[in-house]
Parts: sequence; C-alpha cells; structure tokens
Amino acid sequence: MVDIKFHCDEKRTFHKGFSVCAFTYTDYSIEMHNHDFYEVNIVMSGTGMHCIENGKFKAKSGDVFVIPPLIAHAYTDTNNLEVYHILLQRSFVDRNKAETEKFDGFLQLTEIEPILRSNFSNAFFLHLDQSQLLQLKNELEFIDDNGAFTWEECAALKYHTTWKILYWFSLLLKEQIGVNKDSADKQYEVQIINSLEYIHKKYNERITIEELCNMTFLSRSTFLRSFKAICGMAPIEYLNNYRCKKAIEQLDSLNCSKTEIAHNCGFYDLSHMERMLKKYM
Repeated sequence: MVDIKFHCDEKRTFHKGFSVCAFTYTDYSIEMHNHDFYEVNIVMSGTGMHCIENGKFKAKSGDVFVIPPLIAHAYTDTNNLEVYHILLQRSFVDRNKAETEKFDGFLQLTEIEPILRSNFSNAFFLHLDQSQLLQLKNELEFIDDNGAFTWEECAALKYHTTWKILYWFSLLLKEQIGVNKDSADKQYEVQIINSLEYIHKKYNERITIEELCNMTFLSRSTFLRSFKAICGMAPIEYLNNYRCKKAIEQLDSLNCSKTEIAHNCGFYDLSHMERMLKKYM
C-alpha cells in the first residue's frame, strides 16, 4: 500500500471560486500525496523522478503527466525541476463529460494512461518535443494565475484555452501510442487501448472477454497475452480495479446509498463491492 504523507483539499486549493488553477513550481520536489482534483504536470526544464502509486519514471523537459483524483504521486531526486501545473476541479471535468467522451484521446489522456502508469513500469506517457513545448508556452502564459490576464476579467477565455490545451494533448497522445514498439507483445497496443476505452465507458455493465476479443478482432490467446503485456494485469483484474476506483469516488462525493453505488459501478450487490474494495485497498 502506498504511504501518503498528506492530502490536498479541493476547497482550499480553488479558494478564488474558479474551476482551474495554473502556475509553475520551480525547484520542485514533493512527498507522496493525493487530492480531490485532476492535475496536469508539464515538465518545462530540469530532471527528477516522477512517482505515481507503484510506478516510477524519469522526468525530463517535455514530459506530460496527468494525475486523476485520489491517485498518490510525488517528485523525488530532482535537479532544477520546473513543473507547470494545471489543476482542474473534478466537477469541472464531470460537467463536460458528454463532450469530452466524443473527443478522441481524451479518455486515454485523463484516465487510461495514468492508471497504466500507476501500475506498470513499462507504461507510455505523453512527451512534447521542443517545438511543441515552445508552441505551448504562450498558451500557458495566458492561463497562468500570476500572469497579465486575470481570472476575474478573462475567465471564459482562460477556460477555452485550458480545454484547447487538453484536447491538443489528447490528440498528441493518441498519435504517439504505438509509434515505437519495444516488443512483439506491444504490436497490438492500439487494439488494447481501444478495449480499455470500452471498459472505462461500460464498466457499470456486464463485460466479457469474448466481447473484448470481438471488438479488437483478436483471438482470445492474443488478446489476453497482449493485454497483460501492456497493462501488467489480466482484463478482469483491470475491470475490477476500475470499478473499485469509481466506487471510491462515488462513496466520497455522492449521496447515494452503498447499494446504489454497487449497482452503479457494475458489482453484483453490496457484499460483492465490499469484497472487491477490501482486496483493492
């Protein structure tokens, strides 16, 4: 189990009443922590070790790390590490769910890639080249909390620019997936990512291995082998873990009964959810 040193509360972080915060941390180093909101980290310069749950990755200029709510993360062994932060309230993302689900790659950026990075040391993540990083800087200067344009005067344009950045990252990540294959097991990476999108959208329904094989046009043995190689776990384990994650989010934020949450998250009943949560935790 990950040792979390502290928790950042959403109400204290977004104290100005706006749904987005944007700022730079210079010489950045922080202990393992989590929070109630989404966090987008863009490494502008320097180096360090990005830690997320059980995963550890060398961080360098151009790396982009998205951290969903309640996921433990930290930066250690840093050397002049400068990280630009974009913080997004969970409710801000949820309110736009219908639109974001239509945008190719957004689910991969904000949910799938972070989960894989949290559990598997061979996971992919978005990396910007220097020209892309330079192109991004003007956008970041505009949304910056400490920049020339205030949230009070330019909130609508800042929100628009924030979504523009997120959608651009989504497209870039989708383009980068599967470009550099490290092994034969990863030759079906695109198909496996598509199956993960399906799981994330249909997790509250009954999902079978046969269904996932059919949608990816892979044989059962090829699908299971490739899924394990890319995700570090079997499909049923991934599905149960994701259901547990969504159940924890709903237990934390909704006024539904536990039985309703169990059904909302695809469990057979309350006792099934409690058994899975105990195993997950």
